[in-house]
Amino acid sequence: MADLAVGVVIVAKVTALAGLTPILGAVPFAVLGLRYRRRVIIVAFWIATILTFMVGGLGSALQVLAMAVFGGAGGTAFKRGHSLPRRVLSTALSGWAILTSVTLLFLVALPGLRELNLDAARAQWTGTSRGAERIGLGGLTGALDGFVRWSLDSWYLSVPLMQLVFSVFVGILIGQLAKPTIERVAASMPDGEPPLVPIDAIERADGLVVLTGPNGSGKSTLLRSAAIHHRSRLGRPGGVAWIGQRPDTQVLGARVIDDLAWGRNPPPTPDRVAGVLRRVGLDGYQLRETATLSGGELQRLAIAAALLGDPELFLSDESTAMLDPDGRSAVGDILTEIAESGTVVIHASHLDEDRSRATGEIHLGPVSA
Repeated sequence: MADLAVGVVIVAKVTALAGLTPILGAVPFAVLGLRYRRRVIIVAFWIATILTFMVGGLGSALQVLAMAVFGGAGGTAFKRGHSLPRRVLSTALSGWAILTSVTLLFLVALPGLRELNLDAARAQWTGTSRGAERIGLGGLTGALDGFVRWSLDSWYLSVPLMQLVFSVFVGILIGQLAKPTIERVAASMPDGEPPLVPIDAIERADGLVVLTGPNGSGKSTLLRSAAIHHRSRLGRPGGVAWIGQRPDTQVLGARVIDDLAWGRNPPPTPDRVAGVLRRVGLDGYQLRETATLSGGELQRLAIAAALLGDPELFLSDESTAMLDPDGRSAVGDILTEIAESGTVVIHASHLDEDRSRATGEIHLGPVSA
């Protein structure tokens, strides 16, 4: 979503969409505000700001601020079930408060830059007035001249006032522009909230426990929560190990032996390496290049790396989901063997074959409204 916001800024640089940048770029942040907590919007904002600053400089980065504020506030208001007028009001006030604070901070902290911009605005207005007089519109510019000069002289009052008008305008447009997208995202979300499963359910587990539930029910979230709960022991000898469903993202070494030694000081002994490889069915693979391994072999290598630490708790986030039937069977057998050796294995899965080999089950599912 942050990348989408950055893409809007880049497109605006080479098209006539610069004025619509805060509105178009706010839609991804509105979706984040609907689906996730405020901290996710903050993280996305910083990612987009850093990328935009590198591409377009400070001015473009400030546009991202407007996108995040207006979009995040609009999505959050939609999630809370506010009516359209209330969504527009909360979006506008949130955006106005933050944008005005940032703008005034810059103008006060950088007086030289402030005077440069005010002088440029005065010169631009003088040129516009003279041009209007030549085409017979001097009366219009004359009527506005007093207000413009007051705005430039009393910038500390005019800037908040103009940004308030701008914020209301943007709030209305975002409410209309983002509404179809937000409604489709809201329709795809399950009714109700998934039940809260305490970490104690994992703490009390024994043997091979399968974690089941439909997509979006919170299986991965529960495993991550368990890993965070044991973060001081994560990856430590005798602690907690974790593997995911994409084995290619978990293998770092060019050769099998390099991957098993990665980040370990001292590196494991040859006998230790041979033992864990034999345990996962990769006997004699020490010098094989990891690029030549199949998906199932890569997943078994990831398991071997985790077993080097002799973990007490082994967390598997759908580690069989991306494998072919033979690979799933092989990895499933290994997880069973690990559990039988005394390690508690929590394996998230939606496959019946994984459920059939488990000794326990934790089921997650949405609660009907």
